[in-house]
Amino acid sequence: MKKIYHLADTHIGYSAYRKIDEATGLNQREVDTYEAFKQFVDYALKEKPDIILHAGDLFDSVRPTNRAICFVLEQLIRLSEAGIPFVVISGNHETPRLKETGSVFGLFEHIPGVYVVYKNKYEVIEIDDLQLHAIPHSDDIEGEKNKITLNIDANGSNFNVALLHASVLGAGLPAFMMGDFNEQVVDIDDLAKLDYLALGHFHGCTRVLENAYYAGSTERFSFNEVNDKKGFLEVMLDANGEKEVVFHPLKTREMADLEPIVCRSLDAHEIKRAIKSRIQECNPRDKVARLKVQDIPLHVYHALDFDELKQLTKSAVHFEIKYEFQKDNELLSAERPTFRSLHSEFEHFIRTYTIGAHIDKTRLNELGLNYMQAWEEHGEEE
Repeated sequence: MKKIYHLADTHIGYSAYRKIDEATGLNQREVDTYEAFKQFVDYALKEKPDIILHAGDLFDSVRPTNRAICFVLEQLIRLSEAGIPFVVISGNHETPRLKETGSVFGLFEHIPGVYVVYKNKYEVIEIDDLQLHAIPHSDDIEGEKNKITLNIDANGSNFNVALLHASVLGAGLPAFMMGDFNEQVVDIDDLAKLDYLALGHFHGCTRVLENAYYAGSTERFSFNEVNDKKGFLEVMLDANGEKEVVFHPLKTREMADLEPIVCRSLDAHEIKRAIKSRIQECNPRDKVARLKVQDIPLHVYHALDFDELKQLTKSAVHFEIKYEFQKDNELLSAERPTFRSLHSEFEHFIRTYTIGAHIDKTRLNELGLNYMQAWEEHGEEE
C-alpha cells in the first residue's frame, strides 16, 4: 500500500487588496497562502505519507520575493528532516518565458528528499517502488507528455504515477481552462494505464478520469472559486490495482459572492436600504466579499453615502461593491450649460465619438465606468 499526498496551486507569494495582517505587517492575502501551505505541512508531518506530489504553481510568480522563498525553504526543510519525499513540477506561473531568466527551483535542488522538475522537459524519478513521470510546464508540453514510457514490473509490484500541470482534454471531457497566461492544453486519453495522474492548474478539486484528479488550489484566488472547497488529496494505491482517493479540506479565508441587488424596480431609498442590509446580513468581518448592484441609476449612485458604506465594510479583508449602471434612453441636451457628471460625460463621449470598428464600445464604456468608480471609492486612500 502506498500513501500519496497530492496538492497543487499553492501560489505562495500571491497578494491582493489593501488589508494588512496585524501580526506580521504583511499583505493579508499573502499571509493566507503561507498559512494554508503550513497547515498542509503540519498535517503531513503528523500523518507521515510515503510521498508528497505538488503538481505545479508552488509559487505565484517567476520571481517570488525573498520572503516567499524563505518561507517555502523552511517548510521543505521540515519535510526533509522528517524523511518525507517531496516532488514538485513547475507550473505556468513560475516558468520564465526566457531560459536566461533562470528558475527559483534551482535553490531547492540540494535539499535531501526534495525533487524539483522545472527544465521544460519530461523526467523520471524513481523512489522505492514508485515510477514518477514528471512533466513540467513547457511550450511543447504535449510532446513531452508523449515521451512517457511506463515501467511495468513483471510482478506488478511497482506504481506508475505522473504529474502534469495543464488544462487537460479527453473523450467526453470539458476543457479545464483557467483563462490564464501561457496556459497549455494536453490530451490525456493515452494516459489511462497510469496508476494515478496528479494534475495541477485547474483550481477546483475534480475527478477527471478514474485515475486522474485535479487537487485544486489551497486557497481561493477569484470569485469564480467562491463555492470550491480547498485542500489536498490523499491517494492510497495497492498492488492489486485498487485505489482510494480522499479529499482533506484546509481552513482558508472565507469568500462570499452575495446575491445581487437589482435596482430597476426600486426607488432611491429602497436601493440605499438594500445595499446596507445586504452588507450587514453577510457579516463581512475577515471575509473577502463581493456585492453586485445592477441597473442602478447614475443619480442614485452619486447620492450614495460612500463613507457610511466604507464603515460598514471596513472589517472585511476586502469588500467589493460592483455597480452596473442603468442604461436610459434619454437624449442629453447639447445646449445644457452645466457640466454633466464625469460618468455621463464619458458615456456621451463613447456614444458619439467615431472609433475603429474593431473597438467594443460597450466593453470600453464598462471599463471606463468601473475605473472611475474605483477612483471615487478609493482615491482618497491613495
